[in-house]
Amino acid sequence: MDVLRRLFARKTSPEIEPEAPALELPEPVDIDAGAVLLDLAQRRDIDQILRVLDTHLERIQEQGREDKVMPLLHWAEDTLQQKGATQPAHYALLGNINQRLSEAVIDEPQRRALDFYAIALAGFQQAREVEGVAVVQSNMAIAYLCMATADPSNYCDAIPLLEEALRFYGRGEDWSRRADICLGLGEAYSGLEEYGSDHFELGREYMERAWALYERCGDVAGQAEAQGRLGDVEMKLAEFDRGETREKAVRHYRNALSLYVDLGDVRATARHQEKLSRAYGSQGEEEHLRKSLRAGLRALELYEKQGDKLAIAALCQRLGCVQLTLVNHGDEEALRSAFESLRRGLGLYRELGDRLGRAQCLVGLAEIYLAGGDQQQDADLKQGLSCLEEALTVYRGDGDNAAVATIEARLEDARVSSGSRGV
Repeated sequence: MDVLRRLFARKTSPEIEPEAPALELPEPVDIDAGAVLLDLAQRRDIDQILRVLDTHLERIQEQGREDKVMPLLHWAEDTLQQKGATQPAHYALLGNINQRLSEAVIDEPQRRALDFYAIALAGFQQAREVEGVAVVQSNMAIAYLCMATADPSNYCDAIPLLEEALRFYGRGEDWSRRADICLGLGEAYSGLEEYGSDHFELGREYMERAWALYERCGDVAGQAEAQGRLGDVEMKLAEFDRGETREKAVRHYRNALSLYVDLGDVRATARHQEKLSRAYGSQGEEEHLRKSLRAGLRALELYEKQGDKLAIAALCQRLGCVQLTLVNHGDEEALRSAFESLRRGLGLYRELGDRLGRAQCLVGLAEIYLAGGDQQQDADLKQGLSCLEEALTVYRGDGDNAAVATIEARLEDARVSSGSRGV
């Protein structure tokens, strides 16, 4: 998550007063993860272990040594429990490290992080260390935001923590930290599962505050992220029949794109080209559909350079739908392009074992095969029926009753047509 990465680039816990001389380390790009971990294991010093792991965890992960971190963390945790009273910053660092570990080496890293943060928070509150309280509150909120991807109810837990942290940072001049927290609040309010548009509008307000703060401190990456998030929330607001919000979303996505191009962030550029394509496509007019197609093709080119098969498959499926819509606007030449896009997406989804993506491509291909009317060839009719039947099997297996009903009705129409022709 981008917000998580940005917040951990800031100061994430008050300094621990070291109990031993600091371990001398080169810059993160130069460290030898194996040598550093061996040195830490030999030193057996809690301060050193936690501070070094917190600082260099990403580099350790890049070098494939993440699994070697766990024995050190277990030792540190056991030692802290044996000591009893200790600095709450120790537990804050344990939370930071666990929060950034992958699920390949630890179960529920966010939950484990929250357990450590709770201990740290209680310690800072008892000591009346207001900065420590604010730092831990913001990091706890980020853990909830991470978990909200799977369970949106966690957004409710993140909001009061972020608001408390914002009260502290609102009194100072740490514009970057304030911007990060506002961006997190924008994400949390936008993600709430509530009726109506009020929570989206509140999310937009916080994201606009974040954007202004990033501009104030000259944080180009922050400005790009805020612009992209604003585009996302405008698209949500567009679902409430607000046509102007789609145009605002297009502007935000275009602004974000320009910044990501300047930053040389190819992955983010591809992602926002795709978002721009969706924003154009949602407007429906032929002119916007063609803009959607152009933006989508640019995103596809970037995904191909990255070798991102899943993103390519999803984009091919969506481009096929855009091209089919252009056929309905009278562009018969777009039919072949739609067929090629959907066929490529289908092949990739089959290779990736993605059942739902496969079904979506099959439905699009069925419409092409069945679009011939009276001039339709028997072979095309049979192929269209086969595509629908395969898609129906997938949707039945997934329990998608709405999709099953739609495809069953389409199959019935196609079978009546085939029966009347003796196919």
